[in-house]
Amino acid sequence: MIPESELIRKEFVIRQIDFLDSVSLTKKSLLRWCCLSLGLISPKESREKGFLIFDALFTFLFTQKTSPTTLDIKSFIKEKNNVEMSEKLIRYHLNRVIELGLIKRDGIYFKINSSPTSEERDSLKEAFNAWTKKQVEAELNKISTSLEKLQKSYEQ
Repeated sequence: MIPESELIRKEFVIRQIDFLDSVSLTKKSLLRWCCLSLGLISPKESREKGFLIFDALFTFLFTQKTSPTTLDIKSFIKEKNNVEMSEKLIRYHLNRVIELGLIKRDGIYFKINSSPTSEERDSLKEAFNAWTKKQVEAELNKISTSLEKLQKSYEQ
């Protein structure tokens, strides 16, 4: 193992994807685009399970205005899509969104991880800006500085 690997605290996957007008035409295509761009699903993802979990999560949070549990999400998916899913798989996908900082676990409930500086307490955009965007920008600055130092070390 490379010694520096112990220094890694978090990983971000952000994909550069064209945002065509057609993406905004349906909720499903918009959700798929967001999941792809944030690395929550793979580009060649053939299974829909992760996508179904995020659809259920956002339906509870934004349509029903409630904070779901894994059992709520499991029941919703079974009822709406006739798909059985394990709680372990649901938790796996929810943990990926938690790692991004968009949602948080509050006991058995999942809620938006509100930005501490925003008045919009239930805004995904504000949560993303507070918990992901700022961290990515900080890491890009570190990389830029290290590349500059690297170049100088080779020029000496």
